[in-house]
Amino acid sequence: MTTLPLRGVRIADFGQIIAIPYTAQMLAWLGAEVILIETEQRLTTRIWPPFAEAEPGVNRSGGFNMVNSSKMSCTLNLREPEGVDLAKRIISVSDVVLENYSSGTMERMGLGYQDVRSVRPDVVYLSLGAFGRTGPMKDLVGFHSVINLFSGLASVTGHRGSHPRIMGGLFPDAFSGCYCVLALLEALHHRAKTGEGQYIEVAMTEALATILPEAVMEYTLDGTEPERVGNRHKDKAPHNVFRCQGDEKWVAISVENDAQFQALAQAAGSPGWAEDPRFATIEARLEHQDELEPLVQRWTGPLQVQDVVEKLQGVGVPAGPVLDSAQVLADPHMVERGFVQSPDHAEVGPRPMGAFAWGVDGGRPGVARSAPLLGEHNRQVIQDLLQVPDHEFKRLTESGVIG
Repeated sequence: MTTLPLRGVRIADFGQIIAIPYTAQMLAWLGAEVILIETEQRLTTRIWPPFAEAEPGVNRSGGFNMVNSSKMSCTLNLREPEGVDLAKRIISVSDVVLENYSSGTMERMGLGYQDVRSVRPDVVYLSLGAFGRTGPMKDLVGFHSVINLFSGLASVTGHRGSHPRIMGGLFPDAFSGCYCVLALLEALHHRAKTGEGQYIEVAMTEALATILPEAVMEYTLDGTEPERVGNRHKDKAPHNVFRCQGDEKWVAISVENDAQFQALAQAAGSPGWAEDPRFATIEARLEHQDELEPLVQRWTGPLQVQDVVEKLQGVGVPAGPVLDSAQVLADPHMVERGFVQSPDHAEVGPRPMGAFAWGVDGGRPGVARSAPLLGEHNRQVIQDLLQVPDHEFKRLTESGVIG
């Protein structure tokens, strides 16, 4: 069994919806013990569809189970002083606190960074917000679509002559989560060397804006906004996805130079393409993409995706299938490498998911555990970890503090 790099690190996870839950899940996959602190008074993704077999239930949400694997669940009523006190006690024996409530929420509960430093001076505390925790927009709440728009990503995404497009609903959450993991690893490294904790603030809009270097550079250099070009490329043609035989079956083709285009023409049985002055050079192909793409589509349309891929890859033309979710999870390469795993959930059974996107010491970190049932680890956290006596645990549960 590979020794995971974060083994021995404990995390108090106050994450909501996707971004911070995704962050904490990756840290759990790296070996950290993650305690998800939930409250039955304010369930979020646990009550959001889709549900397994379309049957609603707090343990059956696909969205929740997808981003909370390998965690423990402890339910505390944070509207009660005793609930907040228990949360602080969990923090006192934890290394990291994660939260993405709206600005000021943790502080109003008495769980802000300055509050918890009194019980854990070297804590690493990460706070993520849509627009950050300072500035004129700090109190505004924003979800994935808003982040797509405000970051500028939507402005460069879309088809030529059309309007901006939102690039995937949850993309900003997962991307911001990766930034959070990077920041936390650096903070833990710093603490290991110096003994000092840190307060980390991440703004989702700023994280997403960093993936637009070409657009920003173009505007900075000459004041022009980049044109939306759909799937096309400024230096390659054809460069697009083309429909194949079957329902929503597509192949991606990217031709970089004249030699690749000649090979494409031969594979398609249309050598005349390479002799046509509209397509003879890369400059000509870029100018005449509207005429070229229908010809390629006419060739790919009657064929199976894999036939097109094999033909083109066999002659050195970059091409690949456009996989849907089911195909990704069933892909032999993904499965053999251990990326696809099926944690056996106590209520909904085994469900395939993409897990570890990295190897450690030449191997995968192991097997992801399923997402926890609501409050599944209350006794383990409150009694075993915090050493709360049985009679007190019973009182707190009956009074609704635990729950």
